[in-house]
Amino acid sequence: MLTNKKITARVAISLLMSSFVVMDVFSQADLSSSADNSSEKESPAAGRPEFSEESTNSKSKSKESIAEKIKKVDSPIIKQPAASIAVEVNKDVITNGDIEKRLALILLSAGEVDKKATGELIQQIKEALIQEKLQQQIATHLKVSVSKEELDRAIESIAKENNMTPEHLGIFFVSKGVDIKTLRDRVESNLLWIKSVREGIGAHIHITEREVKNEKSRLKQMEEKEQFEIAEIVLFVDSPETRAHTQREAANLHKQLVDGTPFSSVARNFSQSPSSAQGGLVGWITKDQLPEGVAKIPVGRFSDPVLRGNRYIIYFVRDHKMPGQAAASEAKMSYINVKITLQPEMSIDDQTRIGSFLENVPMLEGCKALKASAKASNLEVEEVNDVSVAVVPDGIRKLFASGRKGKATEPLRLSESDLRVFMLCEQKAPMKKKMPTDEEINMALKEKRVQDQAVTQFNKLKAQATITHRTPR
Repeated sequence: MLTNKKITARVAISLLMSSFVVMDVFSQADLSSSADNSSEKESPAAGRPEFSEESTNSKSKSKESIAEKIKKVDSPIIKQPAASIAVEVNKDVITNGDIEKRLALILLSAGEVDKKATGELIQQIKEALIQEKLQQQIATHLKVSVSKEELDRAIESIAKENNMTPEHLGIFFVSKGVDIKTLRDRVESNLLWIKSVREGIGAHIHITEREVKNEKSRLKQMEEKEQFEIAEIVLFVDSPETRAHTQREAANLHKQLVDGTPFSSVARNFSQSPSSAQGGLVGWITKDQLPEGVAKIPVGRFSDPVLRGNRYIIYFVRDHKMPGQAAASEAKMSYINVKITLQPEMSIDDQTRIGSFLENVPMLEGCKALKASAKASNLEVEEVNDVSVAVVPDGIRKLFASGRKGKATEPLRLSESDLRVFMLCEQKAPMKKKMPTDEEINMALKEKRVQDQAVTQFNKLKAQATITHRTPR
């Protein structure tokens, strides 16, 4: 049976973001023989924010309560960090406890780090928390809020992407001695900012028919050129005096990527671009839109930090396609995921049932046979049908890279109690995408303009903000 203790530890880096994918971990552990550098939108002033005020505010199936299940977890005690003030942001405070809680999540992923690396992480976390605090202040000014139902749905979505339930996610956090409220606060901050941007700016942006026509023409011209699907991590240089500091911060983020942290995770947590909400994803652009040398980077690799104007950018090449061709990620696939839950104390019958299934797996041919065997063994089966390869987690894609259709993978351990078996059922060749409709183009143009204006407004308001760093006693 496959075991890897790094898996549950490395999951946590992505918990800093509004979504994360456990299978990213496989690409760094079980599914990779070396640490490859593959992976897979800004604050109010001391015065009033300048966004418009024309905005509108916007389960458990188990009989045993989540709280009762969490009590049963053999876990370290969750210590409450110190509440002393570290930073003041327009009279709101960030405590050392806030920083320590966020750091705890990162250290679950990074493991033991030296004193210098910890200090660099703390500085990055401070900057991220300052940005979040400013965004929360904008939301408060606009009377934008996130309901408990909205936040619960977001957490449920995170759990679902990792083949977990929200209660399992909570148990995972408790088992590591980390307060899940840290994740909920991060997700809430992200939702607040998205709603503030859309409601505060979006209501005042209108796209003309001519703009739609010009964009359609541009998209047609792009089809005749070599294209790259790009993600980015962006750090803005606030002034010439802070350029060296920003360069060091970019270098630190680059080191995290080299050390194996998923690109989307770093982008979501630290990038100052609107694309951070999508894990840094920018989309398809042509070769002439990229800095010299970036187009030569292989798919799945990232660049060194590049200075462009007033920002340092790390580029990640997600995909590539030649003129008139479809990208490999535009293919479709169907697969089965069998979940085997291992309990600390299992009956002889359960051990026999699971053991027999695992012994039988290598002899099974086809998804129908795997599904039938799993059902007969009373195991949970998830069927994923005709889904775009682009949205399949990187780790699962790598499992199926050899194209062994109808053959089950070796059992893979996600945690001490969670074992999985996957099988590729069908894979369809990529097909060229249809030209988007006028309505889709209009929506895309509006979203881009909203995000661009949000960055401009945020940078302006941040420059006016009163930010005071407290000196530790």
